[in-house]
Amino acid sequence: MTKKVAVLGGGVAGMSAAHELAERGFDVAVYEMKRIPGGKARSMPVPDSGVHGRKDLPGEHGFRFFPRFYKHVIDTMERIPYGANKRGVADNLVEGTRLGLARTDDVPVEFVTEFPTSLTDIKALLRSLFDNHLGLSEEEVEHYLERCWQVMTSCNDRREEEYQNIAWWNFIDADAQSANFKRVFTGMTRILVAAKAREANTATIGTVGSQIMLDMTMPGGSADRLLN
Repeated sequence: MTKKVAVLGGGVAGMSAAHELAERGFDVAVYEMKRIPGGKARSMPVPDSGVHGRKDLPGEHGFRFFPRFYKHVIDTMERIPYGANKRGVADNLVEGTRLGLARTDDVPVEFVTEFPTSLTDIKALLRSLFDNHLGLSEEEVEHYLERCWQVMTSCNDRREEEYQNIAWWNFIDADAQSANFKRVFTGMTRILVAAKAREANTATIGTVGSQIMLDMTMPGGSADRLLN
């Protein structure tokens, strides 16, 4: 007799669990209270935005990017068939070579998200380092990098037991820094994991931020990928 499993919730976690169980021969039923499955990863049609017989335009809860250090979700995507793609849905990922930091009071700041391999890359890298008009002092940049370096060189026990209980805002001593520092570096938490710097813990923000920084400076492809 085939074992049956009910999965409550059709978000990324529920759909991933159902996918794994189905591959193992279970008869799976997914129950989702929303009309469209996918949780926060679903596309939400904007009412009345479609014209001339087209479907309504899709609205997103947030951006969709897949950092280089993501392993499990990429493995799942490789096992989901898509057309003639050899690696399934994973073949729809494209390298993101630049990251833009949008600002309301100035032009966007462009960062290279991969190890520079051309003169254009090197020029963009130098611009992002020395001509970005972020208004940060050398001391503030050094302070932030020291905080990141502490996270990078900490043992797993410290990350799990100590950093879980320290807000990123407090860890980088944001209250003692300039307004530009607060805007740039605490805003990074929203870019990385859509979290608030005053509430998100250092274990999460520090680890993710440090890993992305390392991926941006080491050979092996871009630090992030996007769906085509």
